[in-house]
Amino acid sequence: MRFSLITAVSVGAVAGALVRFGFQRWLNASVLSPLGTLIVNVLGSILIGFLVGGFGHRTAGVWYYGMTAGFCGSLTTFSSITMEVFEMVRLEEGLRAVAYVLTTFTLGILGVGMGYWLGIKILR
Repeated sequence: MRFSLITAVSVGAVAGALVRFGFQRWLNASVLSPLGTLIVNVLGSILIGFLVGGFGHRTAGVWYYGMTAGFCGSLTTFSSITMEVFEMVRLEEGLRAVAYVLTTFTLGILGVGMGYWLGIKILR
């Protein structure tokens, strides 16, 4: 693997993690209200859809992998969702946990689709 690719993914990952951390600290009022995590996951889904839709047909370069695997991969996080859902269940908020999972995945899938469509329309 080329050094430039490793560097791009690493820089993207650090940036994505810092953005996620900032949103979670700013908007997650409690473990029962993970708005920051939801927002970064939806925004990250839109962004990765946009990038794949706009650039997926071309040869993927260093910038593309830095943004998709690095930034979006680090911005969106399965481990945060699972920890938050676990805490909701532990606090006997099962219905809230189910609603959060369904909302996150529904909006995430819709976000990827919307981003993909925008990427095709804007970048192709």
